Amino acid sequence: MKTLLQGRTTAFATMALTLPLLAFGPQERTDLTHWALVVGISDYIHFDDVEGGDLPGAEHDARRIRDVLVMRGGFPESNVRMLLNHDAPRDAIEDGITDWLVGNARPGDNVVIFYAGHGSQMWDENGDEDDGLDETIAPADVVASSTEFDISDDQFNDWLGMLPTDNVMVILDNCNSGTGTRDVTPFSKGRLLGRDINDIERPEGAQRRALPGQAEDDTGFDSQETRVLELAAAQPFQVAVDAFFPAVDGREAFHGGAFTTFLVQQMWKAPEDASYDDVFEDAYEALKRNRFQQDPYISEDVSLKDLPLFFLEGETTGRGDMALPVTSAGSGTAELGAGLALGITPGSMFESETGARMVVSSVSQRATSVDVISGTVTEGDQARLISYVYAESPLLVNVAAVETRLAEALATAIGTSSSIRLVEDDQSFSHLIVRRRGDELRVIGSDGFARHEGIGATDDAMVQLADILLKESAAKTLGDMDNPAQTFGFDVQLLGEKTSFGLGEEIRFFIESDRDGYVTLVDLGTDGTVAMLLPNADDPSMRIRAGQQLEYPGEDLVFQALEPAGGGLVRAFITEEPLDIELASPQDVYRAGGAEFAAEITEALKRAAGLDGNAVRLNSWGTASVVYEITN
Repeated sequence: MKTLLQGRTTAFATMALTLPLLAFGPQERTDLTHWALVVGISDYIHFDDVEGGDLPGAEHDARRIRDVLVMRGGFPESNVRMLLNHDAPRDAIEDGITDWLVGNARPGDNVVIFYAGHGSQMWDENGDEDDGLDETIAPADVVASSTEFDISDDQFNDWLGMLPTDNVMVILDNCNSGTGTRDVTPFSKGRLLGRDINDIERPEGAQRRALPGQAEDDTGFDSQETRVLELAAAQPFQVAVDAFFPAVDGREAFHGGAFTTFLVQQMWKAPEDASYDDVFEDAYEALKRNRFQQDPYISEDVSLKDLPLFFLEGETTGRGDMALPVTSAGSGTAELGAGLALGITPGSMFESETGARMVVSSVSQRATSVDVISGTVTEGDQARLISYVYAESPLLVNVAAVETRLAEALATAIGTSSSIRLVEDDQSFSHLIVRRRGDELRVIGSDGFARHEGIGATDDAMVQLADILLKESAAKTLGDMDNPAQTFGFDVQLLGEKTSFGLGEEIRFFIESDRDGYVTLVDLGTDGTVAMLLPNADDPSMRIRAGQQLEYPGEDLVFQALEPAGGGLVRAFITEEPLDIELASPQDVYRAGGAEFAAEITEALKRAAGLDGNAVRLNSWGTASVVYEITN
């Protein structure tokens, strides 16, 4: 690497003698800066709009990444190269890394490489893969019958090795295997290229030491560069989904990678000192809170992981509290950047640095339109989100694939609950889909992964199904209660920072806050039950002091991991006053329930936060979550 740089310097110096007007160029630049190559392929040249073909959300992902890099991360617009759809063949991606980035970036510069599109596999010729296959990413000119245009992880690693800086983050929203565990739905596509590797001639020397399905390949598309920080949308053996996010209360619908959608949200929200790992963990939690099954991962042993997001030596990010730029302003109206990237809702309120107030009128893919209700705003101002309208969003359950009599029995079992809406059109968006398999019913998510199986296809079994769906709606109600512009640090961890517990193991919570307040702790258990751990009959209010760690329960009480095994989520909230909510009786200590209880908690939280009209104030409360798993 050192020799390569010296060679470039010598060549440039020779050229400078004959072209003095170019004597000041990239080689002489001393200020560190940011560079990004952003690739998003929705329209593949040789594939159709089918599963394994075109991806509706990949281009959108790329544009949202570009916006957050420029508007929030401080990347100069001229330093972000976009390669979209047919403009992203293999040669263009190679040139973007090995020529444009290598030729412009300098030691210490921050480089981001983002890829959204399909992944695939090719025959391994150097014997370093147990399953005999190298992982690849699929440029726009990839073909099904050959891997000639695929970019293997080995090749990608060689390209990364040419970069003159160690300050490199690679974000990959694709997958390389795992489609066999997933149902096809109208609301998501797997980011795995539609090809059968067995139809491609195996080169001489390629070995397959494990038969298909007998070994779970855990290598993934690995950069192998220990100096490069890699964020990937899913584990190597999982599907990363291109998901549909429906229109809600005036917001446009859109397609996007599930991981990228939540990663971009957290990048926008990231405070000054947030590390790459902090942002990743927040995106992971948001993905799980929204019930997506894929598990993203981040490089383990890379020092960049613990440095501030978009780190440059000797410089601060200048991010501060989350704010959106005013991109245009007129008479009584304005437009802000970001739009759907933050899930902004009509009726929410922003405030500029000068105190001008704006109410959101509509939200599109990349912009937020506002009405200026007081003061004056101009292009270039920064606007902070100060209050937020939480959209009414019942759990939509698609029953188009089950008999009418079962759907009617299910509706009767659900009763008058407003938290669930049954959908009969199989093409209308639904959070959950009920499908029949033989003599049983199964519930799958919009991402195609099974949530519940083994439900009888009988009228009596609809009571069981209704109970499952009511618990799912409770989880959604609490999961939706996020603070999109939290202004202070608040964190909850489990004992030993563990996230997986065997039956009988002790569970203890450690909570920290940058602000005084009262803590509410809610468990969305592995069986779907909503249990309020704090406050309770023994502790009707729990005060936390800024900078101090709260341990719960204390030494006189032990929580244990109990059946059933599975995944759960704990939501923590901090408010200036205790929630005005009825507690359990002293005999029960902890109050528990389902959908109605979840709604009661969220309404109490809104009252404690305070309202601006219909919008909930955001500077008076905070939230944090932790995902856990109980194993047999």
